[in-house]
Amino acid sequence: MSDERFGFPRTELRSRAARGAITNGLFLLVIEALGLIQAVVVARLLDSDQVGLYGIVSVTVMTLLALKQVGIDEGYVQQESSDQELAFQRAFSLDLAISVVFTLVIAALSPLIGLLYGDQSLTPLMLALSLLPVLFALQAPVWIYLRRMDFIRQRLLQGVVPAVTLITTVALLLLGLGTWGLVIGALAGNAAAALLAVGLSPYRLQVAFERETTRHYLRFSAPIALAAVCGLIIRQGQFFAFDLKLGLAGAGYLTLAITVTRYADRADQMITQTIYPAICAVREAPDRLIEVFEKSNRLTAMWALPFGAVLALFAPELVRWVLGSKWDPAILLIQLVGVSTAIYQIGFNWTAFHRAVGRTRPQTVYAISGLFVFLAVPLPLLFVYGSAGFAWGLFAVNFVAGALRWFYMRELLPGARIARLIVRSFLPPVVACIPVLIWRATDADQNSLPIFVGQLVLYLCSYVLMTILYERELLTESIGYIRRRSATSSADIELI
Repeated sequence: MSDERFGFPRTELRSRAARGAITNGLFLLVIEALGLIQAVVVARLLDSDQVGLYGIVSVTVMTLLALKQVGIDEGYVQQESSDQELAFQRAFSLDLAISVVFTLVIAALSPLIGLLYGDQSLTPLMLALSLLPVLFALQAPVWIYLRRMDFIRQRLLQGVVPAVTLITTVALLLLGLGTWGLVIGALAGNAAAALLAVGLSPYRLQVAFERETTRHYLRFSAPIALAAVCGLIIRQGQFFAFDLKLGLAGAGYLTLAITVTRYADRADQMITQTIYPAICAVREAPDRLIEVFEKSNRLTAMWALPFGAVLALFAPELVRWVLGSKWDPAILLIQLVGVSTAIYQIGFNWTAFHRAVGRTRPQTVYAISGLFVFLAVPLPLLFVYGSAGFAWGLFAVNFVAGALRWFYMRELLPGARIARLIVRSFLPPVVACIPVLIWRATDADQNSLPIFVGQLVLYLCSYVLMTILYERELLTESIGYIRRRSATSSADIELI
């Protein structure tokens, strides 16, 4: 018998979550491949000043948008209303109203950003991107598929954004539009996704405010909003500091480093979205929550940690053979930010478990602590030692973040084996680096493209072998769920 929340029997919850992780992993490969292609094209066609200009504008807009993403979608996934269409319309209406406010805020701040950075060309770029909040709100029907754990429809809708953005951006860059090509490409991708989401929405999109529902969402979201403010200060602060210390070129180096390392961050977002409905469904079962936490982090580590290792090993070759020598000053920054970002993903989804049980305050403490460490370590090191000092300082942020995650997860789920999780996550990518390092130590000639390709293939093969050895049981379990699409197993029944 189907469950009203999901549209499928609850006995399939475990297998649906496992298949969703695989589906979203494949989606991640395709989408990030498109993103990397765009990053390479942008790096080849634009100079560091142009990339830095876009980085300043986009990070300003996106961090302001982060203030808008304060858990309305997660609150909608949590709710158990008997009228799901009305519940969606109320959540959508609140999100749309907040989006309109943020569009006006971004538009009003556009001249100030130009004054702050001393470049008035930032103003029209930011004005154009002020349309993004409303375009994001119109993509709200994706929430419906997330709540139902219908990941294929959800990802097909979301896949429109990077595909259309890539095609539009590359075409406009080839026509010589420069930074405007990036802005128009982002708008085109999100506009296409919004039109498709509205057209395919299972529910009607109409305004339906209700005071008690609004109060509930705002109570849930207030601590998340404060955490988002801290994120805004960090993201905007680092770009302002890089521009102040190194000029637009420095902002361009930071933009490139963030762009090529976002794969690791995207991996945790994908898997968190996949499992969040399942977390909400089993939030009263601590043993099941521990299992979901440990397995989801192991799956994310399979994506994020090897990517960080690849950047650490091959960033010089990536610049030499792919991006171009003009990005040589960004090599060390890419290496360190890549490793730091990958490490940061361990325990990445701890907030999802706290939100599922209605605890959003720990996220605020976590964000404020991270802000203080960021202001105390990476930023001062930037002005003393340059971009390398900034990147090394990010490891201090990682240390504090990891300690707080450990504390809060041990408080929520005392049985979680966090230390064991960390050790088994790092072993495969670290061991896989050894053959490459031995090759480099025994061969002085490291400056040819075939050697780069050979070492990259060696690393990937070594990593796959180590992952199969260490995570055979988890991989076998995941593959088994994919094969047993409609079967009901005793393991599935235990999840409920």
